[in-house]
Amino acid sequence: MEKAEEIRPENDDSLMNNSMQPKHSSDEILLTIPANIIEEEREVHVPHSSTENSMSLSRASIIFDTIEHPDDWGAINSGQSDRSGVLKRGSYIYPWPEKELTNFALRIVIVEKAASGIGLLTFIWATVVLLGGFASTLKTIDFVFITIIIFMVGTGIFNRNHKLDSRFFFQATKAISSTIGKNLTILQFSFAIICITFSVMRLVEHIYGEDLYTTNMKVALYIFYVMALVHAALFLLKKAYWFWRVSYHKIIHNVSGEFGFGVSGVLLVQRFFYETYWQLSKGSVFSALDLDIIAFAQGLLASNSHKDQLIAVRILNNTISHEKYSEETRRRLETSIETIGRLFNMLTWKYQEDSTIRIIAAKIVERLASDLLVKHIPGGMDCIHSLLTVNPEDLNDNIAKLNLIGLNILKRLAGNPKNCWMIKETRGLLSMIIVFTKYKDDRINSPYNLKLVKRSLILLTKITSTKGKTGKILRRHVSEIASTVSNLRDILINEGTKQKLLILAVETLTALSVDTDGRKKIGRTSGVIKVLLSIFLQLSHTNYKCKLRVRAGGLLAILVLQNKRNCSELFDLEGVVEKLIKILHVVNSDVGVQSWDENELYKIMAMRILRNLCAYAGRKWHDKLKEVVHALPWVLGAILSTKNYDELLEACTELCVQICKFTSIKEYDEIIRNAGYSMIDVAKMLLNILKENKAPNNLIPRLRRSAIELAIWMMESYDPFISYFKAGELGDVLTQVAETTSDFENFQLFSGDIGLAKHPKTISSLLLKAKKLLA
Repeated sequence: MEKAEEIRPENDDSLMNNSMQPKHSSDEILLTIPANIIEEEREVHVPHSSTENSMSLSRASIIFDTIEHPDDWGAINSGQSDRSGVLKRGSYIYPWPEKELTNFALRIVIVEKAASGIGLLTFIWATVVLLGGFASTLKTIDFVFITIIIFMVGTGIFNRNHKLDSRFFFQATKAISSTIGKNLTILQFSFAIICITFSVMRLVEHIYGEDLYTTNMKVALYIFYVMALVHAALFLLKKAYWFWRVSYHKIIHNVSGEFGFGVSGVLLVQRFFYETYWQLSKGSVFSALDLDIIAFAQGLLASNSHKDQLIAVRILNNTISHEKYSEETRRRLETSIETIGRLFNMLTWKYQEDSTIRIIAAKIVERLASDLLVKHIPGGMDCIHSLLTVNPEDLNDNIAKLNLIGLNILKRLAGNPKNCWMIKETRGLLSMIIVFTKYKDDRINSPYNLKLVKRSLILLTKITSTKGKTGKILRRHVSEIASTVSNLRDILINEGTKQKLLILAVETLTALSVDTDGRKKIGRTSGVIKVLLSIFLQLSHTNYKCKLRVRAGGLLAILVLQNKRNCSELFDLEGVVEKLIKILHVVNSDVGVQSWDENELYKIMAMRILRNLCAYAGRKWHDKLKEVVHALPWVLGAILSTKNYDELLEACTELCVQICKFTSIKEYDEIIRNAGYSMIDVAKMLLNILKENKAPNNLIPRLRRSAIELAIWMMESYDPFISYFKAGELGDVLTQVAETTSDFENFQLFSGDIGLAKHPKTISSLLLKAKKLLA
């Protein structure tokens, strides 16, 4: 692979002919387009361009023989964009980088058009006025000079190289086109110097020499030589301005740097510049001023040329990844259905030569996914599915990258329940996601495998956490896939599993367990409840393990909710009740937690497990559950001393209600007296809870009903408490509670605003019963 040549700005025309290439470092990876591959001219649809303008893209594309490797790209800088031609960040306004190139091209074209107009006028003046009217009376030297000058002007030798509109020229090999460009530039400079020299010589001669012409002839010659002089001078001015901006100020390199393309992206900026240059030169100088780099890339994306498409996706990927330009690029792409459809279609390309375009297009879709509604993109989810239809056991780098990007696209789409529904409706997609959750020790040697497991778990967690009725249907479909729970179980039982994967597996199981069918499926998968209890009871001083233990406890509490079989699975493990009660009595250091909040959350989960075991295990386990009475002193102490920690208060009150089932009022009173409290303290606490919570609290929906249940038990067990609660105006408090009851308080679990796991008794029936006792 030959090293690209350094740009020589003094030869702007040779740039058009592929002779000017940016210098790359020797270790840069380049993809070279073979010179012997000749592409037919093709129509490219570019916004603001006619069919003729589109043909110019085909001509301009011949200057690119090298496209750099996509992994060399980066994005820098920050800011917010506003496509009115500026970028805004704070109180500062920044022009879009490509606007500088557009303005540069505009100035060059204005000078060219001025030179072209003067050249045409010079040619007409010479042929019509001088040679047509005074040819017989002209001196030989004037006749010769005029003839030479109009020959140079007439052949268009001062015009741009691309004006030589030869099919051979634009389809020639790099070596031929480079040689033609260099030789033509030398010829242009030579003719310009000759033209200026001849004009100055004859003007000086006519001004200071012997006057042999009539006044009209002399004026005509003055006008001709002045126009010829100005024409050649404008050509040199254009060359000098080009050299000053491109070589000295390095405008193309600077714009590339502003976009974050770096040196290797100079070719793309050149391509944009020449497209703008062509548009401006072929019509009004204002016809292409609105062409920007995003519209340019969108136009190339619609091309049939592999090379054009590669340039387009790289431009779009870089701008959408760039913090300063990301917002505007996203907005522009999201409003173009044609562009979005084209990008999604690229995800399905399977040929080896298309792999680079496919990966970059997938990265662009990944950036857009959060705001997309896939149902509006025909076949969109099938296109994404095509990124995943590979055996995870047989990976190479490109396939793994596509798998990872595909999973991440789905994760971002899953933020919208409608997209989650589309995931379910796409045949085989949910099953493929589950396949990627399969965890094996022998796969951990590959970094891609671990990433695939992690990303699939994140996606699965997001899908199963979808709220409302859609979420319920999704969870059912996920749990019905035979390998779902077993794959998650394997992650939990593997000793080498990373902590992050463990947390994700527990979170996914938790989402599945909120539905009755999900709890049954998890309970029937052997080993899940055992490993969860092991995780919950283990000691550790690391943050990750503390979080994992709390989540594992929360999952256990849900699994035994309204499920006798799961309760039995837990009781089959030795000393469960004793171990859970012990958690309530230990201090932070004993359980490995690092803060008060972690300690309380850990104890809350233990109390919720005990509460649900007491409520739903059944009479079979009554003897084992009777040991829960030993937790009463700590629970009451926590209730009576807890301030401003409502979740702990709710958990304690709920457990206290369940403990009542395993003791009499006399035994209850004796236990709390030995602990330094009295039944009056408990009654006061219940009154305070109801008075302070006159309206339902969504964060602690079960607190008021637990307080009412405990008050009912006390009044039913010992009549004097009826008088005490009357004196405490419990009847008025209950009336106020009755006026604010919500159906929200009748459920134990929720999916968004939909209640799950309904209590057997409504809060209204509990209020009615309490009022009858007070009557």
